[in-house]
Amino acid sequence: MSDTAGNTVTPTTTAVTSRPTRAVEQADRPELLDVTLKWSDLGLFLACYAAMVVVWVGIGEFITPSSSIQARDQSVAEWFVDTRTATLDTLSALGSNLAATMVKIAVTAVLAIIMRLVWKRWREPLMMVVPLVLEASVFITVTYIVSRPRPDVQRLESSPVDSSFPSGHVAAAAAYGALIVIVYWHTRNRVARGLVVALCVALPLIVGWARMYRGMHHLTDSVAGVLLGVGALLVIVFATRAAGATAERRDALKTKTGS
Repeated sequence: MSDTAGNTVTPTTTAVTSRPTRAVEQADRPELLDVTLKWSDLGLFLACYAAMVVVWVGIGEFITPSSSIQARDQSVAEWFVDTRTATLDTLSALGSNLAATMVKIAVTAVLAIIMRLVWKRWREPLMMVVPLVLEASVFITVTYIVSRPRPDVQRLESSPVDSSFPSGHVAAAAAYGALIVIVYWHTRNRVARGLVVALCVALPLIVGWARMYRGMHHLTDSVAGVLLGVGALLVIVFATRAAGATAERRDALKTKTGS
């Protein structure tokens, strides 16, 4: 191709960059795919439940007969009693109730329903609900088997469960870390991410302090509760990501077969 002066002109092309399609975006991020529950998923849930019960019963059976750990825990429990004031009594009651049974059921149900209505799929509601169900199932079993007495101090509240290990309240508060996962799925906004991380880190710390302050749990009970809640969350994160990857491969195979 030549111009009017007879010089050779090499044609150039302008690259047009288009935004990635939803299909490409989902291929890069399996968590964007929805999940469907199958009977095999129930088997996986039960296997995870059984494994976690074994681990936490082992921890509890190691802690409970240890005189050095018991002495340290008792010393911490007595220190909390010495710090009690009328104001802290009120604040600790509020902190303890943040993860009370009816509160966590109501909050989880409301959040799950809102997520289902907003995103019109099950991945986010399941991410919110299943970690709490898993940690609660493990907690009920472990606390019955280990049967560790509560701290030998004046308690500021009562409970139908007279066993201390692990802290179910703290485990539930830690399991709310599912909100971090969900927010990270949907936004890269640093402010939004930072606020949710701060909230989800603060919640188990507040609940743990409140439960120990009120004489309901030892320090090691609260630590075990945090580990239980985080462990339940990590199990579900890996399981749902694997399910998304499996769904992606299945859809790709169907597309390839149909073409």
